[in-house]
Amino acid sequence: MNRTLRFAIGLALVLAVLIGGGYVVMQQLDRSPTAKAVTVSCVGGSEKTQFMRDSEVVAILADDYGITVHWSAMGSYDQVLMSGSEIKAREVNCLWPSSGSARNVFEAQRAATFPEYRAETLLQSPEVLYAGPAGTDALVRAGLVVRNGHLYSMPDLRRFLLDFQVPGRTWEEIGAAGLKGPMSISSTDPVRSNSGFTLAQLQLIMVATPDARQPTIDQARAALPTMRGIYDAQGLQAATSEYGFQQWLTQGGEYASPLFAGYENQIIQQVTNGANGDRFLTDVRMIYPEPTIYSDHPMLALDADAGRLLEAMKDERIQRIAWQRFGFRSAINSDWSRVGDFDPLPLATRFPVVSAPSSEVTLALLTCLQDRSQCR
Repeated sequence: MNRTLRFAIGLALVLAVLIGGGYVVMQQLDRSPTAKAVTVSCVGGSEKTQFMRDSEVVAILADDYGITVHWSAMGSYDQVLMSGSEIKAREVNCLWPSSGSARNVFEAQRAATFPEYRAETLLQSPEVLYAGPAGTDALVRAGLVVRNGHLYSMPDLRRFLLDFQVPGRTWEEIGAAGLKGPMSISSTDPVRSNSGFTLAQLQLIMVATPDARQPTIDQARAALPTMRGIYDAQGLQAATSEYGFQQWLTQGGEYASPLFAGYENQIIQQVTNGANGDRFLTDVRMIYPEPTIYSDHPMLALDADAGRLLEAMKDERIQRIAWQRFGFRSAINSDWSRVGDFDPLPLATRFPVVSAPSSEVTLALLTCLQDRSQCR
């Protein structure tokens, strides 16, 4: 082969590599987060509304990832129980419930409708009990709550439910100064709000099993009449987690309800929004029930654009904002959620947890709370 021919062949190979390489680079750019601007319509829990409208979060998503989010709030189970046709009619491509079991329900009933579906838990917050000084001190004296410095825990939630709440024992019986009425845990409406339903799931586990294990569907059904009785005794309840906690604070705290179930992040938001953190060491106590349930926040991406949002929300800056401004613990990296960031709030680093029930048990409980005739 002469030099001219070898040169021509070599040049052709080089050009092929360069052109091919350029094609690969262009393909990679097309697939990069900033290749094209997209708008994602996301429906999520009300407790994440302020976070998703935070100006820095909005800017990071827009400037670094080319994503604009149209956000609207909806209860977790209202989201995942929408039909596939309703989701498409609303032009929603992202659901962000506040419950891992809500995700399980969606995947059991709806996910096959969306070929590009994927999901991942991004944030989490444990269910806690909010109380005041009189009720907490009485619970400590009764051996139902344990104090360790500024930290409070309820080491036997099952005992409280079965020996005090279900029988209707009163706050007067345990000497709670100024508190009246039956000992119970109030919450938002579990039919419409995930913080209330998370409490109901936890109560169901305690009532249905002797050792806080996941109940079978038969164990759950046997406990449903008791759960309905607990629900009926609550009376009118707030429809959203965000409003319910604010209502509890503004309507007298423990004098409105001696125990109120909510998310840990809700008290953090109070402090980061300008409230006096020292006040919560005197006026409000946070009690970690043992076990408790983490309220997971899985994002359900229904198409590729929402999948881009899911990946963008893992950005360390966004994850740190979620914790430092809104109190959501990172489900991506625990080092981004240090409890010492919020002195003097008494936040626990570790605590016993139990998983949420299966989708079958979850739906049985939800159906019972929606319709008394289904509690059998």
